[in-house]
Amino acid sequence: MSKHEKDQNLDQQVIDSFGHEWAAFDYAESETDDALDSQFLAYCTPIDLSQFNAKSSVAADFGAGSGRWASRLLSYFSLVYALEPSDGASKVLKNKFSKESRMKILQETVGVNSIPTGSLDLAMSLGVLHHIPDTGLAIKDVASKIKSGGFFLCYLYYKLDNKPLYYRGLFWTSNSLRWVISRLPYAMRGLIARTIASLVYFPLARTAQLLEKRGKNISNFPLHHYANMPFVMLQNDALDRFGTRLEQRFSKKDITEMLGNAGFDLSTLKFSDVEPFWTFSVKKL
Repeated sequence: MSKHEKDQNLDQQVIDSFGHEWAAFDYAESETDDALDSQFLAYCTPIDLSQFNAKSSVAADFGAGSGRWASRLLSYFSLVYALEPSDGASKVLKNKFSKESRMKILQETVGVNSIPTGSLDLAMSLGVLHHIPDTGLAIKDVASKIKSGGFFLCYLYYKLDNKPLYYRGLFWTSNSLRWVISRLPYAMRGLIARTIASLVYFPLARTAQLLEKRGKNISNFPLHHYANMPFVMLQNDALDRFGTRLEQRFSKKDITEMLGNAGFDLSTLKFSDVEPFWTFSVKKL
């Protein structure tokens, strides 16, 4: 099997895995709304969404999943494409937005889709492109859909280059577990992820919450960014973290090089200085 065929096979496995995940975590209940609003605001730190024209601007969410982020674009844009290749997540999107004329659901991939070339005022992809074998190529594919002067808002996993050695050590331990768990049948992955969320994520998150309330600096405390999230989001992220076979991480330098190769104006590149890292926005030349 060639490298291209292996990449295609792995890509399809990842797509299928996320289809199962978003069917299970569709975020249809309102209990997570406040936490999702807060997380979306953190993702939007590098960009001002109010600059877009709600009557004419067009956006797309590449890898829309359950639509939790795409739905939060609707008040800023006249049309939002929700691009999602998996069967499970596409069904969730179609059910959730069946009465929303401004949301167009596309069960298509980042590399091959029907979004018109050079049509987008904003392309958004939060936590998706690092799960694609060739992330640099995926960024080029997204760039081709953005009009000159349009923006790209993206979140890619970072290499922990701003974290202390012990923090990186904990990560590599968890990454070794991910390598094993992600190769198990989906039902087993889900059970293990729920167990990890209960026994690891939840205690650490709530400890971080307590320390934060006492005025402590929790920036290097493991899983501190989950301090105020509801348990269902901890379960979801545990499955995302340990159940996905392909996960890549990038430095600021790596990201800058990929964006330059894709035709973005690097003088407009803004990295967020708050978590999640690395979230960035950049303008198309």
